[in-house]
Amino acid sequence: MKFSLLALAALGLALGQQAAASPSQQRPFAHRPPPSPARGGGGGGADIRTSSEFRPGALYHSQRLIKVSEAARPRWMELADILVLRRAGVRFMDITDAQALHHSTAASLLPGDGRAPQHSSRLPTKLVRGKEVAGAIDALGTALYGDVLRPFTAFHNRYYDSENGRRSSQWLQGQIEGLVAGAGAGAGANVSVSAFSHRFPQSSVIARFEGQGSDAEDTVVVSAHQDSVNQWLPWFGRASGADDDGSGTVTILEAFRVLLSRGYAPRRSVEFHWYAGEEGGLLGSQDVALAYKNAGRKVVGNLHFDMTGFWRGSDEVIGLVSDHTDPESRALVKSLAGAYTRLKTKEFACGYACSDHASWNAAGYRSAMAFESDELEGNTNIHSPRDTVETLDFDHMLEFSKLAVAFAYEVGYDSSGSAN
Repeated sequence: MKFSLLALAALGLALGQQAAASPSQQRPFAHRPPPSPARGGGGGGADIRTSSEFRPGALYHSQRLIKVSEAARPRWMELADILVLRRAGVRFMDITDAQALHHSTAASLLPGDGRAPQHSSRLPTKLVRGKEVAGAIDALGTALYGDVLRPFTAFHNRYYDSENGRRSSQWLQGQIEGLVAGAGAGAGANVSVSAFSHRFPQSSVIARFEGQGSDAEDTVVVSAHQDSVNQWLPWFGRASGADDDGSGTVTILEAFRVLLSRGYAPRRSVEFHWYAGEEGGLLGSQDVALAYKNAGRKVVGNLHFDMTGFWRGSDEVIGLVSDHTDPESRALVKSLAGAYTRLKTKEFACGYACSDHASWNAAGYRSAMAFESDELEGNTNIHSPRDTVETLDFDHMLEFSKLAVAFAYEVGYDSSGSAN
């Protein structure tokens, strides 16, 4: 698809001046109010249109190294050039701080991929945790979705390179820590919650169930991204981000809550990740994946959830990304969906730098991504003030929480060992 970039840039500058009013605050989950997302830290009456927290952050004081396709050479770009890409709908990876992830392209990781292997553990070929999964699924519900999403989307935006990005990630971490604290005596004894810092204000959040026994060094990753941006003026415009990716955020948070409540103690260590800076070119997940690669971490696989709440038409499915993933992971997700959800899967190509699963793929680890439908551009509300809680289907999202729980049980308890 061709775009007139100059026209889009001019249109963006005009439209970007229009910031929607923040929705009314509602009592959040765990009864912890979010910091005021519409005011600066200094005075009580700061105008959100001039407050410093709605200006570009320090990340873009110098050029960034941007890659727009697998074949294209990366280019150094100013913020203005990056904004033109964003407004034209061009997906990209900002590889400035994670260039080591993109150096090896010669060998073969897995069938159909083209990167050198980092670690490859066998995924389960048979589903044997049906009883535990069924019990956990019975405990899932939709109440948390709204309780968390309403205050989470009340932030004017969750732009990663801003004070709002920092505050929203701190608030989210507080919700996760609150779940652990409220899990009951001994229920969260094997769980830790930590912030993963980046070169920008927003932190990624990692909650870890420590593995039990000889397979504890293996790590299973379930993930979503927490940031949101307005397409036209990211640091200023209203971006409630309910579907993108508030829906994925609470989808895996509900799975995490239920696992906590059931005293989940997997053989492998299982981590839930909420990434910062996905909208900036997969910034947070690249940092995490590179850190794990450099540390020699044995990551069995990643299942990523980016947008789970919106679908239309008569064909309600779980979209399964076919590119920048590996066939074994996709086959496992199909089996899990067929056994534990009411939805079928349907593969579709998502494109370069589609979401954070691509960071794990670039690092040489297994990855898969579940999406709300097989229509990538189906939700036209995203990256705008229209991406609100009211547009989401919580019952649809529940099927993805089932998938997350099933993945955690079947892969977290699997003991088939390493392939290399």
